[in-house]
Amino acid sequence: MRIILKDDIPVYQPAHRLSFSENQDVNKQIDEWLEQGIVRPSSSEYTSPIVLVKKKDGTTRLCVDYRRLNRELMRKGIVIIYMDDLVIPAKDEKKGLEKLRQVLEVASKYGLEMKFKKCQFLRRKVEFLGHVVGNGTIRPSISKTITVKKFPVPTTVKQVQSFLGLTGYFRKFIPAYSQIAKPLSDLTRKDNPFMFEQPQMEAFEKLKKLLTESPVLSIFQQGRTTELHTDASQQGYGAVLLQEAEDGKLHPVQYMSQKTTPAEEKYSSYELEFLAVVNALKKFRTYLLGNHFKIITDCSAFQKTMDKKDLVTRVARWTLLLEEYDYEIVHRSGQRMQHVDALSRYSVTIITSDTLTARLQRAQQEDENIQNLKSLIGTNNATDFLLKMKYYTNT
Repeated sequence: MRIILKDDIPVYQPAHRLSFSENQDVNKQIDEWLEQGIVRPSSSEYTSPIVLVKKKDGTTRLCVDYRRLNRELMRKGIVIIYMDDLVIPAKDEKKGLEKLRQVLEVASKYGLEMKFKKCQFLRRKVEFLGHVVGNGTIRPSISKTITVKKFPVPTTVKQVQSFLGLTGYFRKFIPAYSQIAKPLSDLTRKDNPFMFEQPQMEAFEKLKKLLTESPVLSIFQQGRTTELHTDASQQGYGAVLLQEAEDGKLHPVQYMSQKTTPAEEKYSSYELEFLAVVNALKKFRTYLLGNHFKIITDCSAFQKTMDKKDLVTRVARWTLLLEEYDYEIVHRSGQRMQHVDALSRYSVTIITSDTLTARLQRAQQEDENIQNLKSLIGTNNATDFLLKMKYYTNT
């Protein structure tokens, strides 16, 4: 590896003081590395301090704090791949042993060594990168959910950012994550004062609750019936990718949600629905490209828009993005899309039956007081009422 520095001024940092026991651990490790030819004595003017890190088994890991030196490096555009943990998936024991043999043969050929006590073989469930994978499902690891559960109420912007970073890593498990987290993410804006009030507390507790309830996602399988359900509103848009499992039912593979930008809030309803589909396809491209799937939407204008020849520039550009996919569009009424509707309008979701809604509308249309109220609202003299879901409510 070739390292290029910004200048030739040596980066020197004094060593950290260590205890007697820590010194013994360091000397033992260095002697072992010297014997193996991994390190050699150096007379360089560049020095960085040693940092000892306690491992789970009680032993220590010798690390070096290179932060100061890293600031003096010339950055490269190419990412150097670093491989640490290795997982070998297989459908059954026979296939697992066959793959294991192949991996060990390659490791032996190139002189790669593995620590036996860190290895696990023929496991039906394994923890990997903060997730528990097994039996065709994936869920957040218990250690991560405990961290979320015990997270203290943030008192600074930095603590809010830390909490959002922790929960955001698992956002694919949480329907409407962006909308739920909005009161918290708004606190991280430079122009907003830090005021942790009821909306922020509700969002904080809601995210903790959702992640500690052990949400489960299915692992995507090639060739299975796949559906992409989308919905949009002025507040945001969302989608859920589902696949039919062995039980014949559709199970979620991953969720997506996004707040609308100030510019997107001005889009028409069908443009927002189109935007939801386009961004969902971008998000789930690795799953959907090359596979046939259904796009389920409650926007009847979506298909009509696809058939038009004279499209506005923005929509025409979006239609080009859809051409590389093998899909069919299925319209489904809004009452049957409540599961994805929440992703786009979390804060205003109302679930009612068709019968109840119709009865309320009919009763209010026949009520004399309601009609007088409607006339009053129409004159713009009333500010305490609004029309919602075609029937009136007091705000």
